[in-house]
Amino acid sequence: MFNWLFFIAYVRKMFKFDFLPDDESNNESETQLNKTTVVQAVPAMFLKSKEILPKNSQLVLQSVLKEAKIKVIQSNHVEIKYFCPNDVIDFLKSQDLDEESILKAEQNHSDLLPAIYEGGLKVWECTYDLLNYFKETPNDFKDKFVLDLGCGAGILGIYLLINGATCWFQDYNEDVINHITIPNVMLNSENFIARSNFFSGDWSSFVDLAEKKYSNFKFDYIITSETIYNTNYYTKLHLVFEKLLKSDGAVLLAAKSFYFGVGGGVHLFKDFIDSKKIFQYKNCWKSTEGVRREILKLYFL
Repeated sequence: MFNWLFFIAYVRKMFKFDFLPDDESNNESETQLNKTTVVQAVPAMFLKSKEILPKNSQLVLQSVLKEAKIKVIQSNHVEIKYFCPNDVIDFLKSQDLDEESILKAEQNHSDLLPAIYEGGLKVWECTYDLLNYFKETPNDFKDKFVLDLGCGAGILGIYLLINGATCWFQDYNEDVINHITIPNVMLNSENFIARSNFFSGDWSSFVDLAEKKYSNFKFDYIITSETIYNTNYYTKLHLVFEKLLKSDGAVLLAAKSFYFGVGGGVHLFKDFIDSKKIFQYKNCWKSTEGVRREILKLYFL
């Protein structure tokens, strides 16, 4: 008789919810992936979306500059600078910010605390896949309005700014935006702030905020990486695409084929898209070795 318990244990061992280590800055060579701990706590409510104005950004930038090493990604003749995430954690610890969501996750040795901290500190693996895709398949982002959804460190949005776009950066956690995203944007050019807007909070309330404050505002592109790991969030994610994308716009979504341990993945998301009958999609890229990863491009039907 086939032993299903053994098979499931084997599959979970082979395919974990894994990402590049914090200090990884180039995924062109094979790397040893670190196991990610996910705390499956169920919170009372999700954080309400808010727009974050970079009022004290210069002060934060100067403080982080003193403490954190600067890393560089080279992509398509573009140099993207960002602060080392581990150094940012050390900086936040030194500030005695006990209530910060990043520090809560660090104390729990977790990359995810559902609806409390959603992994915004790390630079996830599929971010590099999208940068490589941009390199191989150039897109004209000049004068386009683009949303970097689930932006984290903001690397994709910074690439878009360098290439002439106006970019909205959105991440679940306000402290990620304040201590990582905005300092990284300013590190590359303080002039980028004039072409940037920053938002935190849950995707559903983000849509409400965007529609109320910026009526009829739509994006040419929505760029998102590693945001389909939890099937419980698919309805909210789809709502962002449906409400905030231009009729002739496109979504570029990079993700792993499977996220064992939390339940999501490209195949399940495709099934969800098919069930809604609002978008069509095509596969733009698939990994040929290592952890299976894909890039999808979505359009309105």
